[in-house]
Amino acid sequence: MLGFWILCAVAVVAVVIGITRGEISKGKRLRERVLSQFGRRPKEDYPLESIPDYARFCPDPQVDDTTWDDLDMDRVFRRVNSCQSSVGEQVLYQQLHRLTPPAHWEEFLEHLDSRPEERNALWLILSRMGKRRSGYGLPSFLFDPTEFSLFLGPLYGVFAWLPLLSLPVVFFYPMVGGSVLVGTICWNVILYYLGKRWVQGELESLRAFSALLGNCQSLEKTLTFSPLKKELGESLECFKPLRGRLSRESLSTGSADLDLIQEYIHILTLRDLRLYRKTKQFLLPRTEELHRLFQAVGLVDMAVSTLSFRATLPQWCAPSFIQENRLEFSGLFHPLLGDPVPNDGDFPRDVLLTGSNASGKSTFLKALAVNAILGQSLSTCGAEKYSFRPGPVVTSMAVRDDITAGESYFVAEVRSLKRLTDAAKTGACLLFIDEILKGTNTVERLAASQAVLEELARRDCVCVAATHDRELTQRLEEQYANYHFQEEITSQGIYFDYTLRPGPADTQNAIRLLDLTGFSRATVQRAWDLAEKGDQET
Repeated sequence: MLGFWILCAVAVVAVVIGITRGEISKGKRLRERVLSQFGRRPKEDYPLESIPDYARFCPDPQVDDTTWDDLDMDRVFRRVNSCQSSVGEQVLYQQLHRLTPPAHWEEFLEHLDSRPEERNALWLILSRMGKRRSGYGLPSFLFDPTEFSLFLGPLYGVFAWLPLLSLPVVFFYPMVGGSVLVGTICWNVILYYLGKRWVQGELESLRAFSALLGNCQSLEKTLTFSPLKKELGESLECFKPLRGRLSRESLSTGSADLDLIQEYIHILTLRDLRLYRKTKQFLLPRTEELHRLFQAVGLVDMAVSTLSFRATLPQWCAPSFIQENRLEFSGLFHPLLGDPVPNDGDFPRDVLLTGSNASGKSTFLKALAVNAILGQSLSTCGAEKYSFRPGPVVTSMAVRDDITAGESYFVAEVRSLKRLTDAAKTGACLLFIDEILKGTNTVERLAASQAVLEELARRDCVCVAATHDRELTQRLEEQYANYHFQEEITSQGIYFDYTLRPGPADTQNAIRLLDLTGFSRATVQRAWDLAEKGDQET
């Protein structure tokens, strides 16, 4: 008999040692994986799915949907995003819609940059919270003030005690007590699975919230930056009544073998459903405090991700904000490009950009706009220097017709431009237009484009517009400075250097591209003849 118990003890010790070694090995792998990501360009080929959900609960975004789509800001988000937690990703996505950085932002970045050990420790804590699907459902759980009504929910506390209270009866009246015990167990099992069917997603989010509180506590202990440490502490204090109740062990997962006994206990006592009701009732009146907690945790992750983003850039700078309508930049490039060509410039007034197809106009426009957003939201620009007047960034670029709404391309263009004229009336802003009004005939296009651009030039804003209409450069030369991109065509093909130059473009490549791509000589010559005739008529 003694030998049996010794064998059992050895087996238990062996299991404990195995689990401990496995956890240590898992921790080492996690640390290596997380720390190896800092300063490396993140993956950019994943769907966003629920990442934008938190932004829905933050009113009045300062970057509108059209500008976001024009600039392909989802890709820009992926380029910046090295966050280790779902909360960090959602806060970063929301922050890119804002044009003011968080409080103490640059100080916090400098603090973490000078303390790599603390930065790594914070990132490891956040990685333990991770990017589970339930974490992305947290905004709906926390900020949507609804509670699923559970059948007989107020009586769950009574039902939880019934199996335990029936045990003494079993000793005195075995038949009656056994029947009551089995009946109460069956009743609780039915209630549990009925309730769980309705709030399964909510229970998963509740587990994610439990992890959020636990990791927030770890972050607060590790962080030494006083303003944010205080914010985390105050946020935690609001939810002190929940922290003991919502430990990770208090919620069953129903998956791991080691949780099996705990799962059965929670079923019999309706533990998860009772916790859900009490927690939801506690959270409903505390939306503002939940936002503070969510933002504070996400801000830590976002800050480390921003430092990692900076480390992946060939060069970066914090923007210089000025009080005049002027753009001044050196070494400016688009952060999505793997091998960008930087450009220098000084625009003391509004600008018209001209140049051949594929010469770099659109990419340059987007570089100006994207870096204006990144500069205001994250204090980070892809440039050696970028000076501009802060304000809303509004674009009209990737215009599409809408056949479902019966809207033509030109109507879509006009609606998109109207957003810019409306924004210009409200005060200082940065306006970027690509291929203004190309969806109608030449005479009306030139007249309408000139009238719109003249109105924008009178407003208190900066406007940079790209066009193929060389006539506009002449008509608007008093209001708009001219810059261009150009190409060089040789027998081997066409070469672009993507370098900004002063003055209007004096070259075109459309007909030359017909020749290079193999159109017949007759077609190419006919095009040249028609182009020459058109120039003579104008």
